Amino acid sequence: MQPDVENGIKSTSTPEMLKLIVLSACAAAVQAIALIGWYTLELDAGVVKVRFLSLDPPITSIVFFAALFCIPSALATPLVMFTHWKPDAVLFGSQQLTDTLRGQFAAPFRMKYLYGVMAFINGVALVSLKYDFYWPAALNMVNIGLYGAGLVLVIQHFKNPNVPTDLATTAASVMGTSTDVGRLAALELDVKNLKEEIQELKKLLVVKHAPTENEAAATIYGMEQIVRKEA
Repeated sequence: MQPDVENGIKSTSTPEMLKLIVLSACAAAVQAIALIGWYTLELDAGVVKVRFLSLDPPITSIVFFAALFCIPSALATPLVMFTHWKPDAVLFGSQQLTDTLRGQFAAPFRMKYLYGVMAFINGVALVSLKYDFYWPAALNMVNIGLYGAGLVLVIQHFKNPNVPTDLATTAASVMGTSTDVGRLAALELDVKNLKEEIQELKKLLVVKHAPTENEAAATIYGMEQIVRKEA
């Protein structure tokens, strides 16, 4: 990151991002264990055991599905952070997949939203405390702390003046490199200029072949109206 700062090059590879990878990987493992815990948890009810999920639906079901809902995002988050820490890396041999993952949370708000929501959903499991303190709830508490710390790291990451946050550089991180975005912008400009030249050529041809000046003006006006409708 230091050479990038000195050269004024925008980069998402920061020390905070490396910490986010480690933190997110730990949180994903904790999330998976918590889900298994809520699913397999059994409680003593005299001579028999009762599964936690059948204790008091729908509240106990909400606790389980909140843990289940977190799993896809929890597993994907370390990969997303890795694509920011190593912008040149290609996951699973697919550049499109890598760019898609990076682009989903390239903007500051989206990344903050990710960690904030994950912390909140883990907090849903704490409604189980109305019955008793069960060990999977302790894992959800750990994840509240981990994702809360992740939110702080995200804020620190984007405070770095060398991290891209504007629309153009964010688009560059989504599509790969700023060079590609520059080429697309140049191509769009060329297409726009070509359209203008074609319109001018059409007008010249109409004027040349029109019998009278009034008919030429009327034909040009009609063409302009058609172009406006198509636009």
